[in-house]
Amino acid sequence: MHCEHFQSHHCRSCSLLDNTYEATLEQKTGVLRQLFPDALIQPFAQCRDVAGSRIRAKLAVTGTFEQPQLGFYDDQQKIVAVDDCPLHHPLINEFTQRLPAIIRETRLAPYDMQTDRGELKFIVLTCSPTHRQLMVQFVLRSREAVDRIRSFWRRMTDEGKQLVAVMSINLQPVRSSTISGSEEIIISDQATLPIRFGDTELLFGPQSFMQTNYEVAAALYAAAGSVFQEYPAEHLLDLYCGAGAFSLTVGEHAHSVLGIDVSANAIACATEAAIRNNRTNAQFHCRSLEAITSDRLAGSDFDSIICNPPRRGIDAATVALIQTLKPQLLVYSSCNPATLQRDVQRLSKDYQIEQLQAFDMFPFTGHFEVLAMLRRIAR
Repeated sequence: MHCEHFQSHHCRSCSLLDNTYEATLEQKTGVLRQLFPDALIQPFAQCRDVAGSRIRAKLAVTGTFEQPQLGFYDDQQKIVAVDDCPLHHPLINEFTQRLPAIIRETRLAPYDMQTDRGELKFIVLTCSPTHRQLMVQFVLRSREAVDRIRSFWRRMTDEGKQLVAVMSINLQPVRSSTISGSEEIIISDQATLPIRFGDTELLFGPQSFMQTNYEVAAALYAAAGSVFQEYPAEHLLDLYCGAGAFSLTVGEHAHSVLGIDVSANAIACATEAAIRNNRTNAQFHCRSLEAITSDRLAGSDFDSIICNPPRRGIDAATVALIQTLKPQLLVYSSCNPATLQRDVQRLSKDYQIEQLQAFDMFPFTGHFEVLAMLRRIAR
């Protein structure tokens, strides 16, 4: 993939772009083999079309509302102006070119962290490649510009609203580079963005976690589905379920599925998607995993668990829950192989890895997704 920003040393986010794509996969495979020397590692799931593969862009904003600049924070917490990243889906890049005019029209003064002045901190763009639609989230310091953004939405043409299916405002009042806060204000009539994976239509809200690479995410869900097709679950527990991506794409191979996540927005998306897809075997609960005990889940005998935790991995409460429920099968999706290795070690008394597969979710960077299948050790 050619990138003028990288070649000019303006942006170095894709730190491995000096290498061939095959060399980056070899490097990542080496990391995995070093962490899991005794595991059966399946061939790396590649990203065939790297250019345009990312369907979510988190754009920091600087400058003035007359001359705004959009880009990414670097390692020194400085914004590198990039408004046409070749990794981004074409719909995202096309809409990014329109953002300066929108910022001027709505008089959104970019936020300056040094002075703690201004309103607009980030604009998060999410693309549905299957529906050709966008979700646009403005991250603001306060409510000062809410009415102006509402007015902008009302003035948008029907064609514009067809493209931007969801528009929202996230309030992040803290003086930091943290991207989002807890309060979300939906501006559009529609609150969720649909994205289809195979026969399943998932729904994502502004605060829902989603995989950033559509092609590789589809391969990840298909691989997890193959595991449960080979080892059908009677009762499947999906921890850190988010918007229900795993629950709804692999859940057809289970008699019942229970998804648990701390995000109310994500659980609402998962519940609505289950209804739309007629998945009557799936239920979703908004709970903190730290507050769950095995007694509260005693009504179901979970023979299988799937989990997709954040980069920090599963917490001690989740480890204890797995050890108490004793599922025969544990499928663990991780974006951080180091914390995966730590968690596998914590569970090694009762579980062993049967296979690992890596997915190139973040091409030309050192990051990748790993799907681990663990089976309970027979006693």
